[in-house]
Amino acid sequence: QISDMITSFVICLLALSGALAQGPPKTPKITVEDQKGEKGGSLSFSFTVEKADDDLDKDKVHISKATKDHKFENARFTVELSGDSDKLTGKVSADDLTCEDQSGYIIYYARIPPPPKKGPPSGSFLVQIEGCPHPDEKHNDKNGPPSQDPKITVDDTQKVKKGETLTFTFSLESKDKTLSEDKVFMVKAGKDKKPEPVRFTLTYELSEDSKQITGTAKAEDVKCDNQGGYLIYYDKMPPPPHRQMRKKGRKPGPPGPPPGGFVIQVEGCSKRRKFLY
Repeated sequence: QISDMITSFVICLLALSGALAQGPPKTPKITVEDQKGEKGGSLSFSFTVEKADDDLDKDKVHISKATKDHKFENARFTVELSGDSDKLTGKVSADDLTCEDQSGYIIYYARIPPPPKKGPPSGSFLVQIEGCPHPDEKHNDKNGPPSQDPKITVDDTQKVKKGETLTFTFSLESKDKTLSEDKVFMVKAGKDKKPEPVRFTLTYELSEDSKQITGTAKAEDVKCDNQGGYLIYYDKMPPPPHRQMRKKGRKPGPPGPPPGGFVIQVEGCSKRRKFLY
């Protein structure tokens, strides 16, 4: 019995050694090119998937879109596959293109591959939409944050005397999104840097094409508690602002105000300048 166990153990070791020597299983070869389209137009292109070791299965071919937070979501494209177990050809189509369709994508088989040490992963491609900001233009600088959509415009400092009424306006504008008034929010920075609701009266005017919102904020009998940092945002609270870069060899500077951030200074109260972050 002992000799049988030793023999079985040796056979397992030999099998394991052979598997390790062969390395990980090969993945199918995916061929696709970068694509360009026009805003409001249609997009149509093809790609191929070629067999590696195992026969191909159409149900294991997927297309995902890279999101702004470096994750993946299912692409909205229509995909039709043809071919056999050795080679598949995919035809991709999409109508009414928007700036949201401009992004990096990946075609993969069975599961999304791990990031390669160098270069883009196999099956990856870029969709560029004419009439939308180029991906390189979505950053204020090489290390800056992506541009804001909708763009929020407000004077970064509002001044008022204690006990008086403060009234100011702000705007939100998008080239691509259809805006909604109920997704506009304004919050105040609390002492623990957590957002607090504002006591202002807020009114909105929506443009006919729903691409722009003009807001008016009004606060009566302003008190010292109203002094501080505020933030206007659309739909979701934005991430913390990116640190401002200094010259080479120096540490990054302190973060600037986030888009939509502003401060209220109340004359007759101790000065303090604090944004939400």
